[in-house]
Parts: sequence; C-alpha cells; structure tokens
Amino acid sequence: MKSTGFRLLFGLLISGFLAACGGGGSNPPATPLSVTTTSLSQGQISVAYSATLSATGGTAPYNWSVKSGSLPAGLSLSAAGAISGTPTAAGASSFVAQVTDSKSGSASSGNLSIAISGGMLQITTTTAPTGTVGTAYPSFQLAATGGVPPYTWAVASGSSLPDGLSLSTAGVVTGTPTKAGTFNPSIAVTDETTTNTLSEPVNFTINPAGTPLPDGGYAFQFNGNTPASKGGNPVVISGSFLVVNGAVQVGAYSENELNAQPVIVQAFTGGSVSIAPNGLGQLVLDLPNGNITFALAVPASATTANNDSDIRIIEFDDTTGSGMRGSGVLKASSVSNVAPANLKGNYAFGFRGYDMHSQPVAVIGSFQADGSGNITSGSVDLNDNGAVSSSTSVTGTSTPASLGGLITLKIGSATLNFDYYQVSPTELLTTSADQTSATIPMVSGVVLQQTGPFTTASFTGANVLGMTGSTLQGPATFIPDVTLGLLTSDGKGNVSASYDEFKASLLPTQKYTGTYTVDATTGRTPITVSSATKAVLYLVSNTTAFAFGTDTSTSSGLVEAQSGSPFTNASLKGNYLGGTIPWPDVHVVSLVAADGNGNVQFTSDLSGSTGLLPNVTTSGTYSVDATGRAVLTVAGDSTPEIFYVVSPTRTVFLSGEAGGFLGSFEQ
Repeated sequence: MKSTGFRLLFGLLISGFLAACGGGGSNPPATPLSVTTTSLSQGQISVAYSATLSATGGTAPYNWSVKSGSLPAGLSLSAAGAISGTPTAAGASSFVAQVTDSKSGSASSGNLSIAISGGMLQITTTTAPTGTVGTAYPSFQLAATGGVPPYTWAVASGSSLPDGLSLSTAGVVTGTPTKAGTFNPSIAVTDETTTNTLSEPVNFTINPAGTPLPDGGYAFQFNGNTPASKGGNPVVISGSFLVVNGAVQVGAYSENELNAQPVIVQAFTGGSVSIAPNGLGQLVLDLPNGNITFALAVPASATTANNDSDIRIIEFDDTTGSGMRGSGVLKASSVSNVAPANLKGNYAFGFRGYDMHSQPVAVIGSFQADGSGNITSGSVDLNDNGAVSSSTSVTGTSTPASLGGLITLKIGSATLNFDYYQVSPTELLTTSADQTSATIPMVSGVVLQQTGPFTTASFTGANVLGMTGSTLQGPATFIPDVTLGLLTSDGKGNVSASYDEFKASLLPTQKYTGTYTVDATTGRTPITVSSATKAVLYLVSNTTAFAFGTDTSTSSGLVEAQSGSPFTNASLKGNYLGGTIPWPDVHVVSLVAADGNGNVQFTSDLSGSTGLLPNVTTSGTYSVDATGRAVLTVAGDSTPEIFYVVSPTRTVFLSGEAGGFLGSFEQ
C-alpha cells in the first residue's frame, strides 16, 4: 500500500514538473537550425562546378542565400543550396551563407571559400629587365599563370637575387644593383591554396655603372605589331618626355592601331632609363595602360649637347614571344626649342604604314607653311601596294601644342590628320591621328624642314640609299623586301644606281642608269629609267632626301650623302651603336665594334617571336671596297650581312637574318 502510494505521488510530481516546463505535448522540441557545411571543393576556370550546402535542425524546407561576401565569377547559389555554374576567372572567393527554415528560423555558416584554379601554375617572366650598377633598378613585376591567384613570391631556398635587389611577397623586384654580372636565381611562387608552389630560374643581367642619359627633353617613335592574341595588327606610337636625374618625368604619346580608334595625346608620368658602359641600356615608360620597356643602343654622340643622333629602341619586355614587338628611334629635343609655334617654311616628309586591308603604303611629299597655322600648297606621292599616284592639290593647317601639335593635310578630296612631337623646330615625329578608312591609311614618319630652293645640282655625288618594303608571297602573306646601295648623280640630271636587295634571298647586285629632274619649290625629284618612273625623291637638303620606289613592294626610305672616301677597312673603325629600322620581323639593338683591320664583334639585344635574347655576342670579318660597301662574314652563318659606309661616324647595315632587315648605326 505504501509502495503504491509512493508511485502515485511520484507520478503526480513528474507530471506537474513537465506541465510547468511546457511539456506534456505529443511532439518533442525541434533541434536548433545550423549549417553543417564547413568547406567546399576547389574548382577550375572554364570547367563546370557543382556543390551543395547542407544544414540540420529547424523545420524543413530550407531556403539558402548569400549573407555576405561573394561567390566566384560565373557561380550562383540556388534557394535549395546548390552552387553551380562555370567559373570565368581564377582566384579565391569567400562568403557567408544563410539558411532559413519554414518557421523563419535562420542560421549562418562560417566563412566559406571556393578556390578557382587557372590550370597548371607557371612563372611567365623568366627574363628580368637589365639593370645597371649604381642606378635604381626599373621596378619589375614578376608574373605567373595558373593555380589560384593571388600569388605569394619569394627567392627560393639556396638562391639569392643580384646584390642590392629585393623581392616583395607581391612579386615586385626593386633596389639598386651593386654588382655587375649575369644571375639566374630560382624564384618561388605559391598560390592562394598555400599547397601549390613552383620554383623557376629568372635571368638577371646587371651592367657595370655607365653614363646616364642626359637630362632634357626626348621625342620617340615606335613601329610594331600587337600580340597575335590581339589580332597581330600594325601599331605606331609617337611621343615625348622629360628626363631629370635619370628618371622619366612628365610625357605624352599618341598611338594608332590599324583599323582601331587612335589614342590622341595621352599624358603619362614616370619611368626610368639606364645606360651601360658599352652603350646598351633600357628605358621604362609608365604608361596609363601599363609599363613598356625598351632596350636602347645609345651612340656616344647622343650624350653630347645639341646632338642630332638616333638612339635606336626595341620593345624588350615580353619573354614569351607572344607580346607586342617593334622598333623605333629616340632623339634628344631641346625643351627651349620645343615651343608651341606654328610651322613656317617648306617641309618634306616620309611616311609609311598600311591601308585598311593591311597592305603596305608609302607616302612622301612636301608642303609650304606660312607660320600662321596655314599650309598653303604642296606635293604628295603615294604608293599603296604598288598603286602609285600623285597630287599637287595640297592645303591644310597646323595647330601647335606644348610638346607637339596637329597637322591636317587636305590632299585632293581626302583629309588626313597627324599628331606630331618635336625633336626641334626643324624636325617632327608624326603619327596618323585618324582611324583607318578606305581613303586614309595608318602611317608614321618624319617631317624635316627643307633648305631650298633646289636645282639639279642639289642632288649630286654618291649617296647611300636604304629602303624597306614588303612583297607579297602567297595569299595575304608579306615578307620583307630591303634595299641598300648607292645612288650616284652627276648634278646635271644623270643618275646611276648599284644596290643590294634581300627578298627571301640576297639577289644579285642590281644596277640601273637614268635621269632626274628637280622641282625648285617642292624638291620633288623623279628618277626616270627607260621612260618609266623608277623612284621618286623629295629633297630635304643637298645631303638628305626621302625616297620611295614605284614597285609593288612599296619600298621607301632615306637617301644620305656619302662622305669619307677613299674607303678602306679603316673606314669602318670604332664602336657603333644602333639597331633595326622599322619594320622588320626581328628587332635588334647592337654595339658593333670594328677594329679597322677587318675584324668586328656584335653585342646585341634581340626581340622576336621566340622571346628576348639579351647580350648575344657574335664576331666576324669584313672587307670594305672602294665604294664603301663592306661584306661581313660570320663563322658558321651563311646569312648575308652587308655594310655601306655613310660617313666616318655612320654606317647602314643590311642583314638577311629573320627574313631581312636594315639597321642604322652611329658612333
């Protein structure tokens, strides 16, 4: 009886306790809602991705959303918790997911991350810019592809950078080199996962301390092609900038890509320049759309005051061979001379480029400017892929600016605009300022003030002729056609030519005789052979003329009076710095050291479709004949190499390498 009463009393107590706690119903309490997904799998760019978030507790069904952060580009989260899509960019993205149940209860995940790989991790910058002892190294950003960006960089264990340089974890090399030499430290890159690491050697060349590029103004012109991945289109760039204490200060440039909208007078600030004792060096320009690096060949004369020397440049910043390639010229310009004054007097010009169908175009001519912004008259000759025409219906305007200006030429019914940057009041570097069309080609070139009036005697004696062109070989395929030789005039209307030509191979020496006439005002000088116009010159002075051929190769170039005879091996003696004249398929700047006894050595930086080759050395022998023509022989190389001596301090070079090109060199 007691036992039964105790059980009854205990049951009553338990029932009362449950009632007090709200219990006693038929359904147990719900488990709290929580997210159980704590990590997600890695994906790969351009490969479909799929993952599902999970939760427990609460009251189904669940509804999912992104509370904070973001998913990788190309992925989305459904209300059912499915992550799907195709990633469009490599990298790691973090987000917090939120789940809500049918009773409006909610819970959040921890910080979730999805890493998207770009494929196999690879270092793409295997050659660093050339540095100079004692000169601030041009800031250099290492680059990689694949893996999961962002990357962390370090010098690999057991390796070291050149003395004076350091590497940040972001992959930027900075500092001031203290020791010359060639170095190949192993550089390690680790992607965002921290488990994917790769080490590869990166080549550094540090030149001994040398002469800085003198302070002052500089104008430049560049001709090349965009990367194949971006169409492989011809592109021309002209600009100017100021150097102070070896650093590039304020500058501006204009750029025109075939059949694209041109960039007109774009300002930039920043860059650096260094020159090694051998005259080779580097120029870095910090342009708004990214840095561009040029290798330089600086003649000794270019470091003197008021010089007119050509510093040859090539683009030298893509190690894969897939980037933009090209070459050009850099010239000192006096800031006091580069003033916003309108053109006044007679000017001759030589332009070359392409029409809208990527066919070669050459334009030469002259115009007369009144100094008040008006171009009153002129004469122009055009060769568009072998179709030759001329016009004397030329007018226009010139509009000055602080570093250059705009020239507008109305040639017949066509109106052409050109941005120009001044080397001096008598020399302008120009670039087309129009988008290419059926009547407007994309060209660049030089405008020089004439010293006429001219007579037949203004063109006399032996003159070195160098021309570059393109000849059709197969459907829409052009190869270089380069010419180098002598035009000899008696000053009375008679002329003879003897020249070397490389067109797929070195042709037998070409010769012709003809006659010429000279227009006193325009300087136009057609050369006639057997009643047909063989070539047209526009005289700048009695020592210089622009020239083009009427051939289908659309050859054009420069005629320069030759001096220094009688010629012997000693006529080619000393250190010459220079490089390729656009537009060859290979781009080279070189130091040419000739001993005057028939021995020569080249030290070159090369840029081509296979990448960059710094400090390549070759040697050979040469023999100069009585005309100033020198044949160069390089051991083990059957490629033709020919020099013509222009003067005791200048020479022009024809090479059959990489399809053929011309080079210009000065002491």
